Amino acid sequence: QKHDVPVHKARQLVRDAAREARREALADMRRLLNSRKTVLVGGVNGLQSYRARAIQACLYLMDREGQGMMAASEVAARANLFSGKWGARLVRRWTQAWVKTRTLPESQRGRHAKVLSVLGHPTVRAAVRAYLRSEKWSQDPVRLKKLFNNELNAAEALEYRRVLESEEMPNGLKDFVTTVILPQYHLKPGRLGLSRSTMRRLLISEGFTCWLLNGESPLKKKGPGRGLHQSDFICSTVGWLLEASVTLEYGKNHEGFWNGELFCKQLTEKFFPAFKKAHGDGYIACILVDNSQGHSVYAPDALRASKMNLNPGGAQPHMRDGWYLRDGEKVTQPMNFPSDHPSHPNQPKGMKANWLREHCDYTFET
Repeated sequence: QKHDVPVHKARQLVRDAAREARREALADMRRLLNSRKTVLVGGVNGLQSYRARAIQACLYLMDREGQGMMAASEVAARANLFSGKWGARLVRRWTQAWVKTRTLPESQRGRHAKVLSVLGHPTVRAAVRAYLRSEKWSQDPVRLKKLFNNELNAAEALEYRRVLESEEMPNGLKDFVTTVILPQYHLKPGRLGLSRSTMRRLLISEGFTCWLLNGESPLKKKGPGRGLHQSDFICSTVGWLLEASVTLEYGKNHEGFWNGELFCKQLTEKFFPAFKKAHGDGYIACILVDNSQGHSVYAPDALRASKMNLNPGGAQPHMRDGWYLRDGEKVTQPMNFPSDHPSHPNQPKGMKANWLREHCDYTFET
């Protein structure tokens, strides 16, 4: 089978692409090690620094000297005080990871699954969370108010937020952990102390962005406890209508539950007088509500079979008369007995009197 690109050319293209990728990776490593902004774990003489220079040496030997990865990794490992066999194998792994993802190898010391940091203890996390939520962070309340009211320009707001999130809060949390948390566990900070970057990560992991536990819902689930239902109206011109507010202590053993009847009652007894008082006579209110079942209600005399009893009388509403068509003519069907009925005057008929007519046997067993 003939290929669109010959096999030897395709292989050459792959080799050229790999060579170019190694050349770019070598240039990026050189810039990383020469940059003053680079912060390596343990400093310039730490383990990560040795590993980074081993990667640089391996890429240099492969790109400039034309050596293969096996030989280049062994030389680079020995030059940076690693073993010739196992160290060379690690150098090859680190180099491939750097070429693909530009990530430096990090030490796994202290990261075993059975090793628990004091900052990961549930009690410590709860104390940190309580401290974050209760502490008043802003040292300039006037400027903070301007930030919330969008009165600061973009540059000032960005700088104020950067100082608050990157300096003030991490420093405050660092002082809290050092002076309060660690002494409770008879611990002391290390020689270099707690880093600010660790405090930033702790801020984010402990809900600095949302103030919630991992997996915690922003709203508590409704349970068997006590609760209040609040129904209010907000006018587009005068704001919240205080006199139209209704509070309901919901529950089966309390004031019941909110429904459409209570909403209509609030409209007629609370909202309309408050709206008239706020705007005066001659104004029409356009009320917008969400699509909730609590705002749906039937008329008192609506034709609802679910509210009817089988027999006349009893606790059932007085419904309006129904109708049906017979031979093109509208026939009215009274739902209540007349006032001169001998046994049920002015009482609802029920289902049996309305729909089970003569010659219908409704006594059979089902």
